[in-house]
Amino acid sequence: MAKKEQPVATSKAAEANTSGFYIYIGPNIKGLIQTGSIYRGDREHAHQMAAAAIEKHPKVKTLIVAGDALPEARLRVKTPGNVLYANYNELKKPEGK
Repeated sequence: MAKKEQPVATSKAAEANTSGFYIYIGPNIKGLIQTGSIYRGDREHAHQMAAAAIEKHPKVKTLIVAGDALPEARLRVKTPGNVLYANYNELKKPEGK
């Protein structure tokens, strides 16, 4: 018997967030945003709430993740070779370097 292939999850499917919150997993940026900041609602609302930080440091936007994706994202931010790791470390650098 041939095994039926399962469809691969798309980014639209990954966007479904049943947890109802988004969380910032990047480094603290003094006066703008803190690690672990939680935003209830949808992604657009989270980005609006973090607008000042995103305006000054656009990579902050990539580090605001859905609650459903949090366990995987926390691992990826510590693992070299992916965009979350690269963006986290870029934001961690002191300004001007």
